[in-house]
Amino acid sequence: MPTTTPVDLSDFALWRNGFPDDLFAELRHQRPIFHHELTDGVAKTVKRDFWMTTKHAHAQRIHRDTDAFTAVDGPLIGGVGPVGSFPTIINMDPPDLTKRRRVMSHAFTPRAIGKLEEGIRARAASMMDRLLDAGGGDWITDVADVLPMSVIGDIIGIPDEDRPEIFDTLDRIVKVASSGDQAAQQESLGLFGKIFAYALELTAEKRRHPTDDIWSTLTSAVVTDEDGEQLSIPGNELEIFFFVIAFAGSDTTKNALASGLQAFVANPAEIERYRAQEALRASAVEEVLRWSTPVAFWTRSTKVDVEIDGVSIPKGNRVVAMLRSANRDEEVFDSPFAFNIGRAENPHVAFGGGGPHHCLGAMLARAEIRAVLDEILCRAGDISLGTPKVAYPNLTNNMSIFDEMAISLRPR
Repeated sequence: MPTTTPVDLSDFALWRNGFPDDLFAELRHQRPIFHHELTDGVAKTVKRDFWMTTKHAHAQRIHRDTDAFTAVDGPLIGGVGPVGSFPTIINMDPPDLTKRRRVMSHAFTPRAIGKLEEGIRARAASMMDRLLDAGGGDWITDVADVLPMSVIGDIIGIPDEDRPEIFDTLDRIVKVASSGDQAAQQESLGLFGKIFAYALELTAEKRRHPTDDIWSTLTSAVVTDEDGEQLSIPGNELEIFFFVIAFAGSDTTKNALASGLQAFVANPAEIERYRAQEALRASAVEEVLRWSTPVAFWTRSTKVDVEIDGVSIPKGNRVVAMLRSANRDEEVFDSPFAFNIGRAENPHVAFGGGGPHHCLGAMLARAEIRAVLDEILCRAGDISLGTPKVAYPNLTNNMSIFDEMAISLRPR
């Protein structure tokens, strides 16, 4: 199988109008795995060569085989950078990762999640009330952005008055980091410092005066593992997790809600199916996740010499699992370019390819998407969307960044 670079993916023109699905469909057939050489564009952006994988089986192997692949260099192609060099569950391997997740799972109990789900539905209903009263608005700023932000705020226990500034700063970090230049990296580090200082103060307050939220539980959580070891989250790691959960839990769900509604509006028959067949609504959430793939790719490094589908990848190389391409893999999904809320077999990798890094907030994301879809599709009619203001993923940024998308609608 030829493995030389068939296309220079650093060309921003390829990504300007959205994810290049047609290109990756061609790659899946002709070059499913290839070594992307250090072209001039790659040297300017991610600054290193890498291997690109495009298929569903590749994503699963890369995420699950922790003997061959490590997450310590971070999820982006260029590596962790100054911000990502702090230890988090994103760039950690077992057994340390397993221990951290065991403590965190102790806080994400069914009771805690159930309490959040009640609030999610109430917030979604209130947001839809306002949209319907106004006959429309901005889908991003009125719903898709603010709902996940509110949920994350509830999890961490961020006071309402602090939330706009904190989440504006997090949005700024994403936008600055996606530019990829040295000045932006320095600005990103400064913004991260601002978030870290806030997290230190808030976490200290939760330790002094715990409340009934998940963050208060995490500040004092101690779990005994099967070997009798007392597990807790080490000093400063909880503050870093503040950044991870705030970032990962807000922009990813925002992307799913934005792209998901676009898909429904483009396929009005699926709106009618959603309204008429309640039994399809859970599978509709999974189809939204597959269709949108909020995080387009994750990257790992090889710990040893690796072979995938007959292609040898040396130790110490960066390997990209292109999740968006994996979720369009014709060998796994029937009619992968059709948006079908009744899809019977849907083993999507929107939360990663499985393994120890599977998204800790997957249940919450599903609950948020379901609540919003129930509200807008069952209560609103004549839904139309404007052209979004959005920055699409590319080699330096692994997700879309939606800023605006006008919506008009009326009560049914």
